[in-house]
This record gives sequence, structure tokens and C-alpha cells, in this order.
Amino acid sequence: MVVGHPFDTIKVRIQTSSTGTYKGVVDCATKTMAEGGPFALYRGVWPVLAGVTPMYAMCFFGYGIGKKMFCDEDAYTAENQKLFQIALAGGASALFTTPILAPGERIKCLQQTDKTGKLSGSFAAAVRHVWAEGGVSSLTKGFTATFSRDCVASMFYFSTYEFLKRKFGDMEGKNRGDTPSTLSTLCAGGFGKFLYLIALNILLILL
Repeated sequence: MVVGHPFDTIKVRIQTSSTGTYKGVVDCATKTMAEGGPFALYRGVWPVLAGVTPMYAMCFFGYGIGKKMFCDEDAYTAENQKLFQIALAGGASALFTTPILAPGERIKCLQQTDKTGKLSGSFAAAVRHVWAEGGVSSLTKGFTATFSRDCVASMFYFSTYEFLKRKFGDMEGKNRGDTPSTLSTLCAGGFGKFLYLIALNILLILL
């Protein structure tokens, strides 16, 4: 969060600015810090922190529900891994994470792009301001786009993770079905997250 959130702020500001506002990442970072100091790069961090724990809990809960809905009993066997079914199960997790994530994303993006100072205060003050504008509809604006984005990105993440975990196990000489080493499991999760982020940003452009 300490390292990644400033890049998220820069990304959002570049994506939402008019053409020619920023020359690049460095120019955007410089101008953002000129507006409010180094902490301006951390605008919108509180809704992310507030939502990350329940969001991941609901993500894996939703994935578990998705497995029951879409996956055959042999979908995870090494000899007959059914990646499309696993992907659908992963996509189902967005049904459970979006109600938590969408309001936080709304507040985060508004704080990151705010140039009036009205939303640069506390998280609670920003929520009150957005609520006063239009209640629930204002707070959940962009819900469908957030769901669509996370659904597809989660499909990439979970299918990639399961596929690479099996492949890394094969490379280690593990018997089919055995759990690979901790390092291999972490690498599989890391590559899965990498593809998740690629899909996320492509969808951000499209949506």
C-alpha cells in the first residue's frame, strides 16, 4: 500500500485528465505533489485500507460459492484441470466483493482527482459529502463498471493461479495432485495477480 498507492493515484489522475494535462508519470507526480505535498499521492488511501480485509474475505467466500456453482468434482484434478470452470468460479467472487469495493473506489477516485479541496479531508467527511449529493445512488455510482471489471480480472487471477500452481508442481517433480512448495505457490499467486492487474487496466480503458 505504501509503495503502490501513489502509482494508483497517478494512474487515476492521468486517466481522468484532459489530453495534454500531464506529460507523463513523473510530470503528474510532480504536479500532484505541488498541489498538496507528498501526501497528495496518498489521497484516497483510507477507503482502500478500510475495505481491503472484508473485501478479500468476501472474495474467497464468493470463490467458494462459485466452485460449487460452476465446477465439476474433477475440475481441480491435475490430469483433468478445467480452467474455464475455475475462471467462472473466480468471476463469481465479484458478486460478493463489488458491494464493498464499489463505494470505496468511488470515494478513492474522487479524492485522488479532487482539485477543490472539498474531498481532501478525512474519509468520513468525503463519504458525507458524496452522500449529500445523491445518497446511495451517488455513493454506488459506477457499480456496474466495477463489477464487470472485477469479474473478468478475477477470472484471469484464479484460473492463472491454479494453472501455474500445477505447472510449478510438475517442474519440481511433485506427484500430480501434491501441493507445490511455498515459493512456487507464491509465484503462481504473483503471476496471477500480474495478469489480474493487466486485465483490470485494460478494462478500465474500455469501460
